[in-house]
Amino acid sequence: MDRFVSLQRKIAPEIARLLDIRYSILRHVHFYQPIGRRTLSQQLTVKERAVRSELEFLRRQGFVSVSSSGVTLTQDGEIIFQELGQYVRELREFARLEQLLERLLPIRKIVVVAGDSRRDPAVKKDMGRAVVRILREIVEEGDTIAAGGGTTMVEVVKAMVPSGWPKHITVVPTRGSLGEEVEIQADSIAVEMAKLLGGTYRVLNVPDDLHPETISRIINEPRIKEIVELIKTARIVIHGVGTLEEMVKRRNIPREEMEILKSLGAVAEMFGYYFDKDGNMVYYTPSMGIRPEDLQGKKTISVAGGANKAQALLAVVKRYSREALVIDEAAASEIIEIEDRGKEKWQ
Repeated sequence: MDRFVSLQRKIAPEIARLLDIRYSILRHVHFYQPIGRRTLSQQLTVKERAVRSELEFLRRQGFVSVSSSGVTLTQDGEIIFQELGQYVRELREFARLEQLLERLLPIRKIVVVAGDSRRDPAVKKDMGRAVVRILREIVEEGDTIAAGGGTTMVEVVKAMVPSGWPKHITVVPTRGSLGEEVEIQADSIAVEMAKLLGGTYRVLNVPDDLHPETISRIINEPRIKEIVELIKTARIVIHGVGTLEEMVKRRNIPREEMEILKSLGAVAEMFGYYFDKDGNMVYYTPSMGIRPEDLQGKKTISVAGGANKAQALLAVVKRYSREALVIDEAAASEIIEIEDRGKEKWQ
């Protein structure tokens, strides 16, 4: 297989581009079916005429069905989608890329997902599925799992199948809630994840952007204190990573505070702590929940996608080791470029 893929890459590189568009179409139909051709064209940022042409090919092959309600995958289409996913990994040498990243970073297992999640929303769904596969490998009966918030974590929950999980699992949020949509808050994700795992949940129900004096008053309230202690004992932590620009919006950070963060060189945020590109903690906001130092000894799974997240990912994973990291192709490529530029600088 490897030899055949290598030969194809050398003598017919245009086949890779054709496979890429057909795989992207199958992936979108798989996740969003039934889906209209125009919507498919918009999400893939491909001309509608080209999408129509490829759909006609896939229909003739018996992989998709086209009706007035939209495009759906046939049974053969579902099979070829799964097989093609593995072939795309071989074609793009993801195994080699993952091994290279594992040598560069203090992470036991790295999974690279095809595509760019900033351009293609279906990529986040694949990232969610990858996180769930890793979770199945490490979760044990009686575990406590701390789940973070964000749009990628929503896809992790959506990828979960409510069967085959160990018993007596408790899910908690990594921290309080931010001023954002309820669906992507850590509390909400913890509740949905617990239901799908057949376990129980505990939530903070406390905003994460309270005034420090307010936090100091309520953190010793018995119920809050009990949940915070439970969060810190979680054996497994699943979370995303935010860029400075992203967290400024999510936290409604005032302009003057943003300027301070920029002057300190902050590029990444995790659990209310901000890090510069070398992984040094340069600023933090008082909050309740898990802290970076609490990750020591835990099974931590980080997930993030997009080239814009590469520097932020490097900032947080270099200082704190991880059980696993799930990223997309765009983030992986950018991480390699950043590391290569760093080597050149010191040569």
